[in-house]
Amino acid sequence: MTADERPTVPTELDRTGREAVRELATREPATLRAVSSYLEEVAAWKARDGEAEKGDESTVADPETYPDGIPERATVSVTEIAGVEYYYYQWRDGDEIRSETRER
Repeated sequence: MTADERPTVPTELDRTGREAVRELATREPATLRAVSSYLEEVAAWKARDGEAEKGDESTVADPETYPDGIPERATVSVTEIAGVEYYYYQWRDGDEIRSETRER
């Protein structure tokens, strides 16, 4: 990679991940290397820990998985209707309360 070829943000990241990566891209190289090292350790830890928790799904939505168009401050509840799980997002927008339901 040449000096003028800036890496692109991975497409598989959700909105929060993309924002985090873009923010980190503004940091100094030493900071980026430290974060990279930390994230490698977290990934290894999660891989080990994930096997112990496999099949133990939470009924609360993870804010990192909010779909586009849903603010991170939204409250989330999970509802099952006729065997299908839905996420119900609710948030305040000025004086109004907004909501949106998405199939899980």
